[in-house]
Amino acid sequence: MLLTKWIRHARANESGSALVAVLGVTVLALILTTLIASSTVSAYGFSSATRAAVQSHAAADAGVAAARAGLYVPGNCAARPVAGTYTSTGALIYSATVQYDAGSGWYPGCPTSLASRVRIVSTGTAKSSGVVGATSGNTRKVEAIFNYLTPGPKPSGAGITLYGGGQVEANSSLDLSESAGLIVQNGNVVCDKNNAVINGDVTVNGNLNFTNSCTINGDTTVSGSATLGSGKIVGNLTAASVSPNPPPISQVTGTYTQTAVAPVVPPWVDVSYTPSDWIDSSGTPFQLKTAPTDISCTLPNGTLGATGVGRSVIINMLGCTGGPSVSNNTTVSLTSDVVIFAQQFNFGSVNSLTFNSADTSVHRIWFITPDYVANHQPTCNRSAAAPNTQGDFVVKNSLTASDVFATTNRVQAMLYTPCAFVGKNGFTWNGQIYAGAYSYVQNNPTFTYAPIGIAGYDLKTGDSIPSVLTPQPGAQISNRDLLGG
Repeated sequence: MLLTKWIRHARANESGSALVAVLGVTVLALILTTLIASSTVSAYGFSSATRAAVQSHAAADAGVAAARAGLYVPGNCAARPVAGTYTSTGALIYSATVQYDAGSGWYPGCPTSLASRVRIVSTGTAKSSGVVGATSGNTRKVEAIFNYLTPGPKPSGAGITLYGGGQVEANSSLDLSESAGLIVQNGNVVCDKNNAVINGDVTVNGNLNFTNSCTINGDTTVSGSATLGSGKIVGNLTAASVSPNPPPISQVTGTYTQTAVAPVVPPWVDVSYTPSDWIDSSGTPFQLKTAPTDISCTLPNGTLGATGVGRSVIINMLGCTGGPSVSNNTTVSLTSDVVIFAQQFNFGSVNSLTFNSADTSVHRIWFITPDYVANHQPTCNRSAAAPNTQGDFVVKNSLTASDVFATTNRVQAMLYTPCAFVGKNGFTWNGQIYAGAYSYVQNNPTFTYAPIGIAGYDLKTGDSIPSVLTPQPGAQISNRDLLGG
């Protein structure tokens, strides 16, 4: 009897333990179910956000591609419902805006003829948005920056480039400060004129010799010796050697660094006679006139330019023996941009030759003696039979290639010759000089740098540049994702 009661009591205790176990398993199952459900929802949200991010990024990239493609078509950018903004009309959802840089920062809208870079900022939106609060991938913003190419000659090169060196001095200043300054690729520079001032950097692959109180307001790099005499460098000096050594602060205001490592200078550019290179900013080829059939070998005391109003012109004077001739007291008034090709420009017997603008517009003039040997060295063929005899660009007295009105200089002049520039008597020049043989820039010249360049060439790198027929994006500079997309 007692045994039976004990067995019944034990069985009752076991039933309670089993119930507790069952409840524990049930609670654990509920927890696991909740965790699984929560994980499933979270995973679904994550996957939907990832999907949305892929879609929105693809849409943003498509916006960049659409805007870039539109910029290849003249007038397409301005023809948008909102000029400079490309929006999608298909499955991909984007809005891409165009900006341009003309040298003073980014401006919204379609690029102008002065633009050097374009920036496209595109916002893409996912077709299927993220769910359960996972909205991070719904939009993406992408920025792409491209070079912007326009037809016409591109500014390049230093203010004055003298391959073979020369004598450079002025009682007035030579203003090269907005360019790479004065570059000598394979020669020496001499300055023995008191009060000569060069504003800008000077790079000489050779020696620098100051015998009087010449001043360089800029950094100076010399592969050989720098003999300062009573001259002064307001900036840093790098040279293989210097005299006096060490230079006093009164002569070198910055630091002097001694090194035998030659400075990096651009190679000589061999410019040929290629009329097809010359296209204006609208994509129109320059008009071509050939002397003496279409035009005289004598420069006019009057207007000079293209036949059509506003069109630019090439004047081929390569067949004129001795180059173009000109009389004393001549004023050539430019009605358009003018390129003159000649075997030489000898104005050594001419007093008072002036090139100005015939109107209120800025006009450019190029004086080019071709280099017919493509070897990255100047080749001046002085022994060729007439009319192909090549010679120097020679200035006598008062040659002026400048026309300042108010604050605008309405003439910009570019000289290119594989021979020498011989400016031993005062001249006024606004633009660039690029000469091959030992040259002379002296005796009261007034020189101011203006960026011009030569069609078909990069004077900074020595490379040929293919002609651009219409404004268009060039090589991509950068591409990145932006925050806030």
